[in-house]
Formats: sequence, C-alpha cells, structure tokens
Amino acid sequence: MLDFNRNFLIRKLSMAISFVTFAFLKTSTASSVPSPIQFPPIIGISQNEQFPTGHLQPLGYQRVPDGPVKEYFDVLRGDLFWEKHVGKGIPLVFRQGIGESPALFTWTDDHLKDKYGDLDVLIELKQENRSHPPRRMTIAEFLSRYEEEDMYIVTVLPDPMRRDVQVPTCLLCGTFLDYVHETNFWMSSGGTRSVIHYDADHNLHCLVTGRKDFIMMEKKYYTDLYFLEKNQHSGSGFSEIDPNRINLFEHPNVANVPWTYATLLPGDCIYIPAEYIHQVRSYNRTISATILFTSGPLVGAPFEPKGCNREHFEYTPLSELKVHWTYKKGDRLIEMGYMNVEVLRYSILATMKERNEDVLTKYTFLDLWQQQEDREGDHDKDKLSEEPFKIFHQLLDTERKGFLTKQDILTITHENLKKVARLLDPPHGPVVKEEEENSLNEDTGSHEEL
Repeated sequence: MLDFNRNFLIRKLSMAISFVTFAFLKTSTASSVPSPIQFPPIIGISQNEQFPTGHLQPLGYQRVPDGPVKEYFDVLRGDLFWEKHVGKGIPLVFRQGIGESPALFTWTDDHLKDKYGDLDVLIELKQENRSHPPRRMTIAEFLSRYEEEDMYIVTVLPDPMRRDVQVPTCLLCGTFLDYVHETNFWMSSGGTRSVIHYDADHNLHCLVTGRKDFIMMEKKYYTDLYFLEKNQHSGSGFSEIDPNRINLFEHPNVANVPWTYATLLPGDCIYIPAEYIHQVRSYNRTISATILFTSGPLVGAPFEPKGCNREHFEYTPLSELKVHWTYKKGDRLIEMGYMNVEVLRYSILATMKERNEDVLTKYTFLDLWQQQEDREGDHDKDKLSEEPFKIFHQLLDTERKGFLTKQDILTITHENLKKVARLLDPPHGPVVKEEEENSLNEDTGSHEEL
C-alpha cells in the first residue's frame, strides 16, 4: 500500500509538471522549443478570396476558437455536475478525474497481455470509415499486431478490467447511479481521428494513456456542418465532411461555426453532453475508458440528488458500478451499442399513455413492436403478430396475468428488458461463430471515436 501511495504521489507530480509544460508550449509564442503538436492550431488568415482561410486544411483551421472547454481541478459533486453542466448541456473537463485509477500505472502492453490477453475485444480502422465492420479478436492478438497494422480497439470494457478504472465522483450519487448505460475501452498506437458527429447518450471520456484533442461544437450548427440525414428515431448523427481536409467551396458554412477545444492527458476526463457535436484526434499510443450515462429514462429527464449531500465520496472502481451492458469472457456477443434498457421501459409506459390505457396487453406491446420494426426497416411481416406475443408472455407477463400494470412494468428486471432489447436490435458486432468470416475490409458498419 505504501508503494502504491508513493507511486501515486510521484504520478500526480509528474502529471502536474507535464500539464504545466504542455500549457506553456501552447501559449508561449516566444519559446525556442516548438511543440510537436500545435493544438488549437495557429490560424493563418488568407488574403486571397480565391483560397479562403482554412481551405483544404483540417477542421479547426477555418476559424479561431472561442476558447477552451471549462476546466475543473476538483471533480464536481453529482448535484453540482447536473446543475452547472448536464442539465444545461455544457461540456467540461475534469483534470485528474480518474487520477487514482490503477490503470494509469499498470496498463502497459506487457501487463495487458499477461493479465487480460485472453479477453475478446472489437477492432476498428484508425481512420473512421462507416463502410467497414468491427472485427473480434483477443487483446493478446491485437497487441501483437496494432503497431504495424491499421487497427484500434473500440469495445465494451471487459468486466475484469473495470476494477482498474476509477468512477469519477460526479457519478457516485443521484439518479446517475441508476442509468449508467455502457462502459467502453479504446486503444490505438496513435493516428486515429473521428468523423464530425454527435452521440445519443451523455459521455465521460477519460484518458488512461497518451493524448487526445477534442473540437467541440453545439448541435444547433449541424446544418452548417453538413450532417447526413438520419433516421428520425436515431439519437446520433455524423457529417459528410472529411475532417482532415475541409473543402470550403463545397462546404463554405464550416467557416461560420464557433468551436471550443480541449486536450486530455492521462487521468483527465471530458464530459460530452448528449447530442453535442465533436471531433477527436490522437497521435501516439492512446488508451481511453468512456462511461455512457443519462440522468433518467430520457436524456432530458430531471435529476434526483439522492445521496449527494455527503462531504466525501470513497474511491470506487467501475467494477462496483451497476452498468446495463457489459462483457465477460465467454460471452457469444460483445454487446456494444444497444439501446438503454431504461429507455425501453419508458417507451413501454409512453405507448400506454398515448393509447390512454391503464394496463399493458399483448396488443399494446404489438403496437410498440411494430413501431420499432418500422424504424429498423423491412422485416418479416408474417412474424410481427407471432413473436411479440411470445415475447410478451415469456419476458414481460411472467405471472401470466394477461396484462401488466404500471407498477408491474416498473419492476421488470434489467435482464428481461435486455432480452427484449436484443430482439428489437440486431447484433452490433460479430458473434463468436461468425468471427472467422469477418475481416477489417468487409463492407458493413462501424463505430465512431467518441
């Protein structure tokens, strides 16, 4: 324990020195030692109308940023986190938000291979391309290949690894505790970049190793960023623009979009509000852990500050947090990207309210099922009346009453809701028996870097 505390203090001191050095390199224009990465970029204003400022350059060169994302050097208590940021949809950075995590000291390649090498993960291409599918492999295999090949890990954080990552204290009280949807693990040798996008859930993106730069933009500018038309029921979206090379003759409005920025170093976390537009870059070996959450069954649900009046919160690892979707060794599917199960519960209650019904019958559930089928596209219509009835009786009406009251719905177990969600949603990654048929170059879907 003494060794751990000594190492922790040394780590804190070195992180403080690194951060001060990094800040100096960003702000000192007179320094004789240039920073190898200039972010935010220095904007060269073009005097040539035929070649506007930032034309054919990466996102961020088209306009001077408004400033950095709001930073805190102490993590906010859950109620203040909600009041100042989550409830208003305002991003923030917690410096050393997971600074006590063992992962910061131990997640070397050798340690990951020895301790967790037999765990499966999902693999993506570094330069996000949504026409390529995830591939499944062990961590040990990834570590033997990732420095030479175009691949990085984007996966559900495996259960055994969750004990190595600290829960930021802002999530340790109130209704945040009940609505942690998913935790993810990201790892690359560097050189990754995301598309310009936004996501459905609130996200705490915490850095374990390396560096990541974030460009942040409010959702109200999505038309100026040329977002592709999406399904009206989808909670996420992305832009058609190549963020590495902005063509201002094709996409002139990009130059009008205000933006803020953040750089994460090991131990830091950025809060990205649901539906807040962002773009992410990494450079060298990088590992992140992300936590997807809401404050209730919907993104805009009110926050209940139960247990937030404590003066002190004990260190808590992610392994002690109740998470809806997880992965453990031996699971046939790595369940990444499924719907929030509490949103599903809310959808059932909302359907009853729309129909002005006090109880849920198999016919009401059929209506909900058909709505979801319409969202997902064409399906076997002959099964529409058969499968929902079977699901209703086996997973929802477990007491065989023929109906469910509102209270019955509120007490449906998470496991049964997850089974329903799996039937409503297709798999979001290769299952074990399909892995050998998949490759990084096949033509299906992908995940973005958060």
